[in-house]
Amino acid sequence: MKSMWGKIKILLSVIVLVVLSGLVNGGPDPIPAQQVHFDTGHVVRGAFLEQYYTVTNPLEIYGLPITDEFESLSASGRTTVQYFTKARFDLIKAPEGDRVAVAYLGELMYPGLGPQAPVPSDGPTCRRFAETGKSVCYAFMQFYEANQGEENFGLPISPLEIREGRYVQYFEKVRMEWQPERDADSHVVLTDLGKRYFNLVVGDPSRLHPMGSAVLGAPRYPKAHAFVAQALTTAHSQQTIFVIVYDIYRQPVNQAEVWVSMTTPGGENTTFQGPPTDSNGVAIMTVEVGDLQPQQVIELKVRVTANGEEASAISWFRIWY
Repeated sequence: MKSMWGKIKILLSVIVLVVLSGLVNGGPDPIPAQQVHFDTGHVVRGAFLEQYYTVTNPLEIYGLPITDEFESLSASGRTTVQYFTKARFDLIKAPEGDRVAVAYLGELMYPGLGPQAPVPSDGPTCRRFAETGKSVCYAFMQFYEANQGEENFGLPISPLEIREGRYVQYFEKVRMEWQPERDADSHVVLTDLGKRYFNLVVGDPSRLHPMGSAVLGAPRYPKAHAFVAQALTTAHSQQTIFVIVYDIYRQPVNQAEVWVSMTTPGGENTTFQGPPTDSNGVAIMTVEVGDLQPQQVIELKVRVTANGEEASAISWFRIWY
């Protein structure tokens, strides 16, 4: 029995990895609303919300909103802007329609040439950009290429430098920095230039306070996936069902309530409540398989609720000889 449960845990780990991998590779989920209330209390909406979800990892690239929208000066004149920890969005009005531009905060915040890092800036692990004459190397280059760097970060405008005791490099829109204390696959992060620029240039603390919302906390917009341990099983056996619930921010949803409806080809329906999801967003339940005939397909419909929000999923299994 322990051996079987060990296999089930391994299977579940693989399933979770596959689900999360699919989220990263497949892009963000469709946004079911015109605005999102974040845990910072600020709202992102309309064209700014569309821009926020043009990247698969907005928290890593843009960060959280630190202001609501407000009127301010930008490179395009006076317009609507919104600040995030790592970026600023500008609403550009044009005859062909409004569009959102990500501000060139890297250029605005670059203080000029600083102490250069004592590492080579050429070779097979580097890429030289003819437009600026700067090279991007090693893990910085990997991060740049993995995140559509030319579109999301712009061109490099500095060599690899030492600032604040860290290796950093400035790009048109961002600054990358090397943080050796982080896990091996996440040493490179983007500096909080949005927050720094706001504090240095705007300097209006009242903008950091949310305008007010009737919604407490950020909507999670839960998504659910359901799997069974055995796609083929026998009558009078037991079936294990796995339910995985994550939110729009690709974080597991804890304590989501789970119901499963099991329907036979003859139309017999049994609904039961499973355990709530755990801190990994996973609920596991075992059900009895009744006196069913071979080749019958059993349909499973899963419904989950979390803080008043709902999601659903489907799965199935077949009765074997």
